[in-house]
Amino acid sequence: MIKTIKFNPNGEDLKVSFKFEGLIVASYSYTLWETNSNNRVVYEKGNNQNPDDDSYVLPPPVASCDGRMIQLRTEFKALDPENVKQYTITAEVFQGDQSLGKDEDAGDNTGKSQSSLIYILLSKQ
Repeated sequence: MIKTIKFNPNGEDLKVSFKFEGLIVASYSYTLWETNSNNRVVYEKGNNQNPDDDSYVLPPPVASCDGRMIQLRTEFKALDPENVKQYTITAEVFQGDQSLGKDEDAGDNTGKSQSSLIYILLSKQ
């Protein structure tokens, strides 16, 4: 299911932030898809094993984000599945400092390689 998050097209810049919980090592790819197109507006890669911020400002103008889709694809492995049984991966959208909403993928740590896929559709208010 795709989560829809509404934003003010005349408001401050949009930002997406990713969180990885549950004692996992994770690498991810983030894609911002153009509205009604196979073209990528943004494509970034990262991981949760460094101090770099896992947040990205969406390209202005803000109104152009209407109908665009955020995709977060994560590959991960639990570091201690015997003691930390659950994981949660979160993609949260902000406008300025205000959270507009989020989507999460949560489940059981298996100790094997796992993957997660989150989609968020952006829609102007």
